[in-house]
Amino acid sequence: MSTFQKTKTFVRFMVKNGILTISTTLIIVFAIRAILYDGSRSWLDYIPIFLFVLMITTLFFFIIYWQSHKLRSEQELLSNVFKHSPDGILVLDDALNIVRMNPIAGQMLNLDNEQVTLNFCNLCSNYPGLNKLCSYQNCFIMGSTPQPVELQLTTSKGKTKSMNASVSHYEDPMYGLLNIIRIQEVEQQRQEEQHQIAKMITHSILSAQENERKRISRELHDGIGQSLYSILIQTEVLKATIETEPLTTDAPMDTLQESIRHTIEDIRDLSVELRPSALDDIGLVAALRNYVRLYGQKFGIQVLFTIEGDSGRLPAAHEIAFYRIVQEALTNAAKYSQTEVVDVRLKLLPTLAELHIRDYGVGFEMTTELRHGVGLYSMEERVNILGGEFDMQSALGQGTAILVKVPVSEQEAT
Repeated sequence: MSTFQKTKTFVRFMVKNGILTISTTLIIVFAIRAILYDGSRSWLDYIPIFLFVLMITTLFFFIIYWQSHKLRSEQELLSNVFKHSPDGILVLDDALNIVRMNPIAGQMLNLDNEQVTLNFCNLCSNYPGLNKLCSYQNCFIMGSTPQPVELQLTTSKGKTKSMNASVSHYEDPMYGLLNIIRIQEVEQQRQEEQHQIAKMITHSILSAQENERKRISRELHDGIGQSLYSILIQTEVLKATIETEPLTTDAPMDTLQESIRHTIEDIRDLSVELRPSALDDIGLVAALRNYVRLYGQKFGIQVLFTIEGDSGRLPAAHEIAFYRIVQEALTNAAKYSQTEVVDVRLKLLPTLAELHIRDYGVGFEMTTELRHGVGLYSMEERVNILGGEFDMQSALGQGTAILVKVPVSEQEAT
């Protein structure tokens, strides 16, 4: 509101109340004259008193106007917040009857009127969790926690909706204790969260697939492809030799067989990296023993692999996750750590499986970019899917340590 409008409103108020102000002043002056009655004084002698009282009365009405204007502005502000809030708001009395709701709450619950006479318990038909069959005493509204809870509210059309509800309390001078409930539909929030999670997972999967394809392509081209090309050259040479003169030695054939043998080993190694058959046939422990043996032969790094607890089979999802985490960690150690020794310790308890991996290499500084890298993200995501804990610590010159803890259900283990 502009200054001119404020002044105009004030002048209109004072004009409307001018007669009341003058009348109140005259009554006060008459009362003073009656109390201090002096026959020698004329009415003109009371003009100063009249003006003084008029000034006081005018100031009094001005204060009333200012306070009422301020109160009205606050009421309009609160009313607009109440009406235009993006969340549903319910006002309940001490008996949990709904005395007022904003339009959004009416739309959520399919109730037309803002003023309703309906008990909230009739809407809260399915309170989930341990207190599903709740009573007035243990109702979340009576609690002091500000944390939101998830409710199943039934609309006037009989449709059930999942809502996040939070409650606060207000002592009204007229209505007594009021409970203010803010409700928000869970579906939209979950859809947004699931959409973001799906985007992250899709991006991670595509990145991992592309990196795996690049690695396989490089292995095929630089390893198996070169070996096959070498075998082709050797067969051409051997063919030309046989056509001109018979073989007098087995050396060319031995060389060819050795090349074929190396190619078969390369194919077997690549197959093991993609999906080790031992993981399905004889379990995680045997698959890891075989992997660390081949890893040590290939990279010249000593892997100290130890088992604690029962070395029986874990659930398939756990075995795959642990195998891939060890594979990723050892591959990173061979590429970046410059270490000569890596410790791998697998601890198997009836209800918990722990994996400790530590190298003694150069280490690195943990940054946000590294934490969101595909390799580290894939390890952490595998653990999160199983409901476990993942922790990775590294520092320059102090190596890298990985700790994985995953709960194991005795019913799931085989």
